[in-house]
Amino acid sequence: MNYKVSIIVPVYNVEKYLRQCLDSLVNQTLKDIEIIVVNDGSPDGSQKIIDEYVTNYSDVKSYIKENGGLGSARNYGIKKATGEYLGFVDSDDYVKENMFELLYEKAIKEDADYLTCDFINTYDNHEKEDSLTLGMKRINGNYKKDGLLSPLYAWSKFVKRDFYINSGLEFSEGLWYEDLPVTTSLFALANKVSYLNEAVYYYRQRSGSIMNSSYSPKMYDIFEALERVYKSFEERDLLNEYRDEIEYLFAEHLMIYGAYRFLRTNHYKELLSKANEVINSRFPKWKKNKYLKQIFNIKNRLFYLTNSPLTYKLWKKIITRRDHK
Repeated sequence: MNYKVSIIVPVYNVEKYLRQCLDSLVNQTLKDIEIIVVNDGSPDGSQKIIDEYVTNYSDVKSYIKENGGLGSARNYGIKKATGEYLGFVDSDDYVKENMFELLYEKAIKEDADYLTCDFINTYDNHEKEDSLTLGMKRINGNYKKDGLLSPLYAWSKFVKRDFYINSGLEFSEGLWYEDLPVTTSLFALANKVSYLNEAVYYYRQRSGSIMNSSYSPKMYDIFEALERVYKSFEERDLLNEYRDEIEYLFAEHLMIYGAYRFLRTNHYKELLSKANEVINSRFPKWKKNKYLKQIFNIKNRLFYLTNSPLTYKLWKKIITRRDHK
């Protein structure tokens, strides 16, 4: 069967959330989809749940592999995919029932290689939800450059499979922030990028997840991930065209994002030193010191511990006030 969309779902230790995720996929209004569930060596009862869906839904495909991390599971699933487009859903999240119909119709109508959409932060206690609108701008009739500054998680992206395969890109394996080199490069390489200005993806904020863990040495993977972004653009002769956007990206992730993550630990001074080193080596002409001081000033620590849409918008304002004079 020729599917319109292949949805890749990596699974690891998520039996508490997996049914909600899979229910949101098997009930999509777009019917010509295959749901590729990759059990990345999960030690819990996730596979038993997956087997139930395979039995009840012919378009749910199950694969089991040794644990290799999120990037490894996505790469495995992509190789099994047959759909015209690829979608990515993390197994502790869920989506609106018309998400993939909206994305697919927009992709076909606009002949887009790559799409992104708005999303909703949802919380375990269900007390609140934050709808995040990217508000992307068209630049020369496309969203490519503005897209490099949007949240770069793979799960909010929708990509033409042939375009992805021809790009030669793969998700980094054994690395946190494994999607950064892929999503940024795809934005730059795509002939046409489109944007669905509707929040259709529910991104679960839960304690114990990679993105919300208090501290791990793996947090330092951000430096390697950004270095791979830089090299990917350099190897594809894209660096000069997108230098400003990549500079933004480094600054945002090493300082803004790093401030939020590392200021919750006793390691923020280490990050400041490393961030200075990395940015100085890649973008020595940027007058960034006042931003570093503002972000890492101890008096502002409580502000940066707040995880809210308002904080996100303020972060964006700070990082975009650059001075190249």
